[in-house]
This record gives sequence, structure tokens and C-alpha cells, in this order.
Amino acid sequence: MPDIIILWDSPLFFERMFEEYGISSIVAAPASLYSLHLPPAKLLVVPTGFTYPEHAAVSNALADQKIQKKIFDFVENGGVFLMFSPLKEVSTCRACKEPAVTSLERFGLEGEYVQTDILILRSSTLTGDTDSVYCDGYFQNISNSFSVIEKDDTGRAVHLEMSKGKGRIILSSIHEFLSKTYFSSLLTGPKVKL
Repeated sequence: MPDIIILWDSPLFFERMFEEYGISSIVAAPASLYSLHLPPAKLLVVPTGFTYPEHAAVSNALADQKIQKKIFDFVENGGVFLMFSPLKEVSTCRACKEPAVTSLERFGLEGEYVQTDILILRSSTLTGDTDSVYCDGYFQNISNSFSVIEKDDTGRAVHLEMSKGKGRIILSSIHEFLSKTYFSSLLTGPKVKL
């Protein structure tokens, strides 16, 4: 049974990284969150790229209220939801009554979308030995419900975390190839059924 479910619409290189880290993962389309056969997991991941037009099906599915409820219930019950690069809203869901789980507006946040390399000037469990990482911008107007986990060398927030129920929601503008140590730290809780 996997520790991680990657919410995506096709195989991707990201799962290879988990294999190299010795962490079990599967790729599942967001609509499969309805399946009774989807195994429990500790971490749900939405990779960088869900904002691109060729993956509109992913962002639109994540805008569905029933799928969002499944994700938030997963978190409330002890799961971790990690979303990479949520700085660009693309959902074309016209029937949605509230902002998508992929929208910063949903969390009362704002962001600046800028694709750039950033420096992290100290040792970080997030990035391991790498001090320069690629990111998609910065979070702004951060509410008290979020903690800033990582900033770039100029003090701009690039990685946030919020506790919700027994679990956590993590938003990161850093591209997803983070350290094994960091991903392992997200897998300390129980596996949660979706």
C-alpha cells in the first residue's frame, strides 16, 4: 500500500524520485478519490504543472466540491495535502460555488507568479544540500493560519504550512524535487482512507 498518492492524469517522472527515495507511491486521477478501492495513504501530492492547459482536467477535477471535500476530510483525519506551485489559477469550472482547493483565494492568500531560481542561504531539510532551487514565485498577505516554513534569501515566503484537524495543508512554490529527509518527515502519521 502506498504512502503517497500523486493526484495526476498520467504517469510522470515525479514518481521515479519517490522510488529512488524508497517511498511507495501511486499516481491517481483526482476523480479516483471516489473509488472505494483507492488505498489509504499518508500524503496527497499535487505536482507542479497542474496550471498548464494540457492538464486542465486535473485542475478542473480539483475544483469539484465533492473532490475538495474528500481532500479536506483526508486532512482533517490526519493526512497531509501538499500542493506545488498554486500561484496561477486555471480552473475553468463554471459550476463551482467556491474557489478551488488549488486556489490561493481558497486559503485567503495572495501570490506573485514569477518563475525564477532562488537561493536558500542555510542548510534546509526541504532542499538538502542544494542552496539554489527553482520556484514559481512567492506567497503574500499570509494569514495567521499559515506558518512560513521556508523563505528565499530576501525573506520572501516560498513554502507554507497550515494545521487542519489532525492533518496539515502545505503549499510550496518550490518545484517538487525536495529532499528525501523532507518527504520522510511528512510520512510520520497514520495512513488515512479517502
